[in-house]
Amino acid sequence: MPFKVYTTIQAELRDARTGRIRRRLKPVPANSLLVAFIKFLKIAMAQAGETVKDITATDRAAIANALNLACNAALADTALGIVIGTGTNAVTMTDYQLKTQVTTNITHNAVTFAVENPSASTWRIAIARGFINNTGTTLNIREVGLYFRDGPGNRYCADRTLYSVDVPNGQTVTLTYRITITL
Repeated sequence: MPFKVYTTIQAELRDARTGRIRRRLKPVPANSLLVAFIKFLKIAMAQAGETVKDITATDRAAIANALNLACNAALADTALGIVIGTGTNAVTMTDYQLKTQVTTNITHNAVTFAVENPSASTWRIAIARGFINNTGTTLNIREVGLYFRDGPGNRYCADRTLYSVDVPNGQTVTLTYRITITL
């Protein structure tokens, strides 16, 4: 089998009150890693700067820093880690943010991380975050993003994927990105 690197996204719906799983969706490709992600890999590998557009559409002079690519959002941080939206515009390599991010009446849980080794030839990182729908109506998620930061605290979009999941009021959806390498 040839070496592969790929990214997937998966949703799991839970009743927020009981914690019981209501529905688990199958993982799908999240083949939308963007320019900012590649530029920050270059910054880390070459220890050299790049101009990168942040989530506010500002061009930033990004340099090597230990915090680059950090996406460890705390509870209630809506501009870091996994983020959700309702936009349906086609993804382009130069996207720098979600088209229509939603934050109102949504509880953003902290982002969690796990290193997984499902087989002898496969390793991956799982990046997960729960969102509780407190809107009073069904939340129609249509896009998911992965926002990261750099040393000075600027925010960037590593991934934007069109992904549909409807979350009834009062339920929690946990979204999980997995970046996998397989030999």
